[in-house]
Formats: sequence, C-alpha cells, structure tokens
Amino acid sequence: MNNLWEFLLQTISVSLVAALLLAVKWLLNDKLSPRWQYAVWSILALRILLPAAAARYILLPAPLWVEALKAMAEQGLDSAYSAAYAPLSMEWPIPLVQGSPQSVTDWLFLVYAAGVLVTVLWHFLAFFRLRLLLWHSPPASEEVRRQIELVCEKYGLKGCAAVSVEGLPSAFVCGVFRPVLAVPAGKTPDEKVLLHELLHLKHGDALQSMFWCLLRALHWCNPFLHCVFDRVGNDMEALCDQRALERLEGEERREYGGILLDMANQRYPRAPGTTSISNGGKNISRRIAAIVRFRKYPRGMALVSVCVALVLASPSLLGAAVAQDTWDPRPGSQWQLNCSLALARIQRCSTPAGALDTYARGLMYENGIYLAAASPLSKQQAMAEAMAASAEDGEALYHIGVWDEGTAPDQEQGYYVYNLEPSPEGGYEGLLSFGLLVSSGEGQQYREGAAMLVPVTVRQEDGWVVEENGDPQEIPYSTSIRFPGEEGPWVARYEAAGESGTVEVTVRTVYAPEVEGFYGGILYDDGALRAGAAFSHGILLVDAEYRFGGTEEQRRSLDFVGIEVTDLSDPDRKPVFLSTLRTGSGATGGSSGLVRSWDSMEVGDDWDGTVTSGGGGSADLSEEGLIPFPPGFGVRVFWNGEPKEDFILTEAEE
Repeated sequence: MNNLWEFLLQTISVSLVAALLLAVKWLLNDKLSPRWQYAVWSILALRILLPAAAARYILLPAPLWVEALKAMAEQGLDSAYSAAYAPLSMEWPIPLVQGSPQSVTDWLFLVYAAGVLVTVLWHFLAFFRLRLLLWHSPPASEEVRRQIELVCEKYGLKGCAAVSVEGLPSAFVCGVFRPVLAVPAGKTPDEKVLLHELLHLKHGDALQSMFWCLLRALHWCNPFLHCVFDRVGNDMEALCDQRALERLEGEERREYGGILLDMANQRYPRAPGTTSISNGGKNISRRIAAIVRFRKYPRGMALVSVCVALVLASPSLLGAAVAQDTWDPRPGSQWQLNCSLALARIQRCSTPAGALDTYARGLMYENGIYLAAASPLSKQQAMAEAMAASAEDGEALYHIGVWDEGTAPDQEQGYYVYNLEPSPEGGYEGLLSFGLLVSSGEGQQYREGAAMLVPVTVRQEDGWVVEENGDPQEIPYSTSIRFPGEEGPWVARYEAAGESGTVEVTVRTVYAPEVEGFYGGILYDDGALRAGAAFSHGILLVDAEYRFGGTEEQRRSLDFVGIEVTDLSDPDRKPVFLSTLRTGSGATGGSSGLVRSWDSMEVGDDWDGTVTSGGGGSADLSEEGLIPFPPGFGVRVFWNGEPKEDFILTEAEE
C-alpha cells in the first residue's frame, strides 16, 4: 500500500472479514470444535496478506466508498502519494513510503507507516529482553527436569531446555528455533501445566504467536482488530486446552479446569514468540466455558467444519463484484455523483463492445457518468469538473454538453457501430452512427436524411476505453438512420477492369449491440453498465458500380445494362450467378442472401455510363467479434439482357 486510502480500504476489508468470522463463530460456538474455532482464523490471516481489490467488495461496497471519499478529499490537496482521480491500486499489504509527504493525507500515511515500524520494533525488543532474561536464568532443578521427562514419555511428546525464573507465576514456552521452557523458581509445575506447554511446543504455537503479532502491527491503529487478535490468541489457548483434555481422563480434566481458575488473576507473558497456559482472567473464563462443553467431536463434524470454512473463504478472500445497485447513471446528489464516478474508475470496460456501448450511450444521453466509465483515466477530472459546472447552470448533476444547440441524437433509434476495424496502433477504429433530431417550433422532429458519424478509437488502458479521433460529420443515410448511404465512408474497396468497362465494390460494416431486436435499437436505458458486452449482430453492406468502357457504337446499340454481384469465399474459384437480366420495360433490381444483388437500368441519351447495385445482410462474427471480409467479389455485366462479361474483384491497395 502506498497511501492512506489504500490502508483505509485494506483495514476496512480486514475488519469486515473479522466481523463475519466473529458472527459465524458466535452462531456455531457450541457446534464446532476448538480446532475449527481457531483454524477459521486462517481466513483472516490470508485476508490481511492479500491486498484488497479495488473492484471487489466484502459484505459492503467499501472500495466504492473509499474511492469516492478519496476523490472528495484529494480535490483540494496536492498529495505526493495519491491523486483524486487515480483509482486505488494496491500491490502489497505492507506500507511503502515513496517520496516526501506534501499534504495532510500524506503525513497521516507516514504516521501510520511509522507506527507499523515502531510496533514491530517494540515486539522485537520485548522478545529480545525476555530471551535475555531466560539466557541468564539457571537451569531448572533436577526434579523439574525429571517431571518434564515423565510427561514427555507418558504422552509421547518432545521436550526442550528448561530454566528456572524467580517470580514467575506460571510456566511458559519462549522461542521458535531454540525454544526454552521457563518454570517458576522453587516450584515443580503440575503435570497438566507441563502437558499444556509441551503441546504448544509440539504444534509450533510460539511461531504462530509471532506471526499474529506481525499481523497486529500492520493494523496497530484499528482498535477493533486489536480485540480480534486477542480473541485469536484465546482461541489458540482453547485449542491447546482441547488437545490436553483429549489426553486426560476423568478427574484429571476437572483438576485441569481448577488450575485455570487459580490462574485467572495471574500475570502472563505478552511478548511475541511465547505461549502460556495463563492468558488473563477474561480469556480464561471463555476457556473454562469451552472445557465445560468439552467432548470428543464425532468424525462427521470434520467434514462439516471444512465445508463451513470453504463457504466463508469464498466471500472473504475473493469478494464479489461491486453491486449493481451502487451504479447510478443519473445521480441526484453530490455523494451519489462521487460514488458513480468512483465506480466508473473502478469497474472498467472489459470488452471493446462494452466500451463502445457505454460511450455511445454517454453521447446519446449526454451523460458524463457513462462517458467517464469508457474514457481514459486522464480525462476523469475534466469530466467531473464539467458535470459540476453543468449542475450550476441548472442541468442534471451528471450532464455533459455534447451536441450542438438545436441538435440531438434520436435516443429511440439508438446507435450502431460502423466500419469497425483493427487499428495499426492496437485496438480498433470505427464510427458511432446516430440518427439526428433537430429542434423546430413544433418540438423535436426527425432531420430528414441525416445521420451523425463520430469517429472513435477503442483501445486498452486499464480496461477498454474510447476516444474520439476526429470531428463528427453529418451525412445522408439510405434505408436506415444508422446505415449511411453512398456518401458514407467505406472500410474496404475491391476493383477490376475488363473489355466492357470497370467495376468497383465498396464494403461497409455495421455492428449491433446486445439488445432486443436488430432493427429495434435501444428503446430504453435500464441504467446497467454493460462493461462486458459483446456485439450480437453484424451487417455487411456492399455497393457496386459498373462504368461502361465500350465504344460509342456499342453504346448506341444498348437498350438495357445490368449487373449482378455475389461474394466469393474463394477468389480462385468461378462465381456462381443465379439471375439472368432479360430485356424488359423499365429498370429492375433486387437482392437476396448475404451479398447477392442485381440491378439494371434503361439506357437513354442522358445515361451517365454507370450502373449501381447495393446489397448485404447479416454476417457471422469471427472469434474476435468482427465481420470477416470476403476475399473477393464476382460481378456479371449484362448488355441487353445477355451476359457480356464476368469480373473477379480483389481488394484494392490504398
């Protein structure tokens, strides 16, 4: 973690997991064994060691709240460790100070980092002083050593060095690699006390104690977690009690409880790397209650314990995606605005179609939240300021002016993505196509034959983002507001020349978002962020033009000229033409299939020497989600209803 806000998110996430575990432990207090009661804290340890994800939440949408608070607090600060509109990105659960502090939040983070260091040093010094004391203490008496050997032999345990310490209230184990058993001077500890401490030694509880002390240091300023870590230590002792009781019989178990009662008011070692049967009156009272409930739990409960732990581990460690009900594309308050903008920075678009869908809806509704969700992070501040400025002018809090005065997109008709193709720099380039409305005295009406094309680039930058890469252009449309006609730009061009003239085919592509009905458009907006959307439909549009190239004498002999166009899956194979354009009265034309069209026209004195034909249809999308272009086209030219020449068109170089 590199700033105060990352620590705040981390400690909130850890606290929520701790609260969840405490609640479950309370519900199952008398149902599951002390082994489970202590082992389940490993989930908390993993949660502390794993950096909190800014796009996941545990019980509550804490990442969203912290991101919103950060933006509000950092707007007026010039912090070195964090920025208002740069999303949290935590790589390590330990504090790393980089550079000199510049603001109050920087200084607070520096104080926290210093506190972690001081806490770790304090624990180390406490352990070092205790080890120094034990180093200078005399070895335990022969009687005590004999008692330790008897306990080890009786219960199959391994012993360690033992020393005698003046004024010690109870025995304890200290150290990990060279552990020492400290016993009160002049006393021979009870067999059951020695059993308890040697069980600590066997299961490496001193090392675990040191580990929990280090985790406590990372959250030294969180009082709730201090209470939780105390509970962890008590559960460790309760587990050791359970292990001891499993080795004792009958009256010995009652005597063991009596020993704990006698220690309720005794002092106990607090240094890391130590274990002791005595851990304070309040904790001992909980352990006595556990002893009263002692029983050898049935084997089937082990499976139940594992299942419960797995159920808890999933939400605690993985969390869940930020709740959809926190997404408000039309916030009504400043706090809602900050939360929605925070979500726009956290939950980035995961697909090109998702980014284009989000950005297009932002343009249609002039909604800054949508635009921010699909725009580079570098533009977040400018967008937030634009929304704040529009609110002062009486507009909605989320409003960003996009369209010229008197012009607006037709929201009921929706939008389409037009001519999408890979960009040389990576990502994709294309056009967002909208139908236009224009203001009039009678309200907003369709502007006849008008479509607005907005050139955009979609690329990856912490998710997929959209940027406009040119000025919007208004052009006529043909059969639909979203299908610009012959004056619209094309994405691929094919050409061929022959004895009768030349032929050119231009290709356009249109993509539909995941909505009901291909021609239905987006008839309503449910406010959901479709960040992972994919294109559900695609259309390949083809315009063909034949230019007469014969002699003047041939032209005078013509009454009708027609063309038929078909796509080729293999340019090396001959095309199959299905129609024969016969001489008749007037012009004829039609289309069928994906790309198969035919048109003819009557040749008169005013004929300009060209015949055009247009067609197209739904196209299957490739694995990349794009429309694959045909490798070529076949065009047959008809003179006076009879085939004159066949053309094989290949893609022309720019």
